[in-house]
Amino acid sequence: MLDGRPAFTVVWERIPATLAIAIPALIVKMAIGVPAGTFSALRRGSWVDQLLMTSAIFGLAVPGFVVGLCLIMVFSVELGWLPSGGAGSIKHALLPVATLGLFGAATLARYTRSAVSDVLSQPYVRAAIIKGIPRRRIVLFHVLPNAAIPIITIVGLMIGSSVAGAVVIESVFSWPGVGRLLVTSVANRDLAVVQSILLFVGFSMVLANFGVDLLYGLVDPRMRRQATSGARR
Repeated sequence: MLDGRPAFTVVWERIPATLAIAIPALIVKMAIGVPAGTFSALRRGSWVDQLLMTSAIFGLAVPGFVVGLCLIMVFSVELGWLPSGGAGSIKHALLPVATLGLFGAATLARYTRSAVSDVLSQPYVRAAIIKGIPRRRIVLFHVLPNAAIPIITIVGLMIGSSVAGAVVIESVFSWPGVGRLLVTSVANRDLAVVQSILLFVGFSMVLANFGVDLLYGLVDPRMRRQATSGARR
């Protein structure tokens, strides 16, 4: 490190700030993306489906920093409700969290719609409808559990991408996290810090994938039985 401190110590000091926006942003992604994708699949072909998927495509097409700048213009410059940058309070974190959350929600909504649509076309769902089982019960107990595997996979990938996406978002909002530290370290040619940050991102991806594998067994008993039988062999 250029200031004499160990590189990992410098990175470790910035990790809480990054997690402070990455974790709430992940919650926002799931709170918006999963219900929107599910509702779109249940209304497939309707104007609601077209509206939601068009919004999702628009959300994927617009870069994250553009969304961040638009939020700053509206809520900081025009309305004056929220600070445009910095840290120190919950208000400072709202715009970065919203930027990361909205961008990821568009991706999750599209994958959720695809997963739910595939499950809705399965014979056991049609049989449940013919039997007269309430629609809400079918969705909660038959559709969503069977569509959870691909959704969990995407959420796991988003955990790592949230850390990587924070590089741009933290720079836009002057948030003192790992992403902003990476930009500063690259500009200063501080290779030790850059390597430490890349190791942190890689470890985050490995940890996220491990958590996803554990959730697979909890959500789908068939995968848990396969893992158990494979271990016995």
